[in-house]
Amino acid sequence: MENKVSVRPARKSDAADIARLVVMAWPVDAFLAHGKGKTIGDLIELVADVAAKEDTLYSYTNTVVAEIASERDSDSKAASDEANGGKVVGIMIGYDGASLHRLRRPVEEAFASKFGASDMKWDDETQAGEFYYDSIAVDPGYRGYGIGTALFDAMGKRAAQLGHDVAGLLVDLDNPSAEKLYSRLGFMTVGEKDFFGHSMKHMQKRL
Repeated sequence: MENKVSVRPARKSDAADIARLVVMAWPVDAFLAHGKGKTIGDLIELVADVAAKEDTLYSYTNTVVAEIASERDSDSKAASDEANGGKVVGIMIGYDGASLHRLRRPVEEAFASKFGASDMKWDDETQAGEFYYDSIAVDPGYRGYGIGTALFDAMGKRAAQLGHDVAGLLVDLDNPSAEKLYSRLGFMTVGEKDFFGHSMKHMQKRL
């Protein structure tokens, strides 16, 4: 790939890109089922609002982004992207599992307000004792270039700097390719969890 990829902490101005990419990693049908007449666009808009805040699960403060900038490209779109810091092609969100309920509360309130989903059941994905890798997503056009691995490296360093020694994540039982990647990165299965009707493997790694 001729473009240079870098990973950096997300900024508030990245909220729309965070939302666009994080929704790729979600069981979208489970969310839309609670919002009569709502679309994926509505869901992305809601997540963008949440991502622009500082104390939520999907906040830009909990996110690292992979950014691509063309080294030599006269195309006006590429030049515009580079002038604004590059094009965001991947994101990863992570936070202290002990903060799950506090960080999730404003997200629950947003869904209840905008989707009418006050009865929505939110399964606990994580718990105290692990730094949780909530979501990772790479733009389909940029997969296969090691961007996911770079995001994991950056988030792992952040977790270690914050004093954590265990990282955890969930992977769908129907996604063996992702499980293979996580195993290659050093994650081991420690149990199973249900998440929005999906059976997930709970995997952890020592940092």
